[in-house]
Amino acid sequence: MYAVNVTIKVQNELAKKAIILALKDWSNDLFQNNGLMLRCFVDRTENQVEIFHVFRTKKEMEEVRTTKSNKFWDQIKEMGGQVSRFEGNCEVEVSRGLQDLDLKFK
Repeated sequence: MYAVNVTIKVQNELAKKAIILALKDWSNDLFQNNGLMLRCFVDRTENQVEIFHVFRTKKEMEEVRTTKSNKFWDQIKEMGGQVSRFEGNCEVEVSRGLQDLDLKFK
């Protein structure tokens, strides 16, 4: 699996909420068709959010980035937002309760 952590800092809380809503609206397609396995939003401050993504593979993440997400992040930067990210291969562990749901993790 492959993880990407994105930090976004924008002008105000309204801009942050708009970004989160836009990403949530896009989630269905990413989960069904583009290898996204997990997305977690972490509220840092009223104008900053951390977004943690787990994709099945690096290849699927790169396809999403190239065809869809680079433009989204660039638009945030053009509006004065700060976007940074780090990424890498990851292992995913889940609680026994989730294991009992018969979820398939590598």
